[in-house]
Amino acid sequence: RLKQTDRGHPPRAWRRKMATAAFARALRAGCAHALVTPRRIAGDSLRLLRPRPSPAPFLQLWRGMAAQAEASSSSPRLSPAAAQALGSIKETAKKSQVLHLTKAQLRKLQGNIGKMRCKGDKPEFHHVDRNKHGRIFEPWHNFEVTITSSKNNCWITAKNKGWKFRTVFASHAGNVGYRHGLRKTEAATHRVALNVARKLKRLGVTCCEVTFWKMMKVETCLQAFQTVGLQVTRLTHRPRIPKGLPNKPRKIRRV
Repeated sequence: RLKQTDRGHPPRAWRRKMATAAFARALRAGCAHALVTPRRIAGDSLRLLRPRPSPAPFLQLWRGMAAQAEASSSSPRLSPAAAQALGSIKETAKKSQVLHLTKAQLRKLQGNIGKMRCKGDKPEFHHVDRNKHGRIFEPWHNFEVTITSSKNNCWITAKNKGWKFRTVFASHAGNVGYRHGLRKTEAATHRVALNVARKLKRLGVTCCEVTFWKMMKVETCLQAFQTVGLQVTRLTHRPRIPKGLPNKPRKIRRV
């Protein structure tokens, strides 16, 4: 006979023993998913919740369906045209290119090695949005090239003015293979501008408008455009409005 606690509640070992016995009775009765819970904390009787149905019928039904599917898998389920289309899709789905380049080749690579590995086998303008006719732009659309320059990098964006100034593509120093401190050099700026101009020429654009925020590195970009043969129809300077009052000096920067 187990000893009761001071509060009159049965000890934990006794409750565990009674729950185990009730669960064993439920298993013998066929209720494999019955849950055993005490009716009251201080009581010595246990009750069973509503017994759940046994999964045996569902298992038999599922096994029968699996057997039928396995028997019918030997016969062709696709039409010849569908099978041919599926085969062509599997052939065109290639894995990413595995490139093994030396350090010298990586330094001379004019591009991003990550993009070359992941998207080297795809068309050049596969990510550009197309209109309902499947074209990137129409013959009467005008393009605007925005030059955003700083002392450390240069970003050039090509926008389609005839399609709500939608961005077609963009380029920067890291996109053409320049890393770390080399991104601020003039060679990096010239290479970025060449990349944008060549892409526009391959896209079929012969002239564009140029807009810039700062004067730095604009002359280098225009020289690159002239080298490729991209005509500039308009040159616009849009300086940003300075913050604060113009007649009030700025606060001294404290480091």
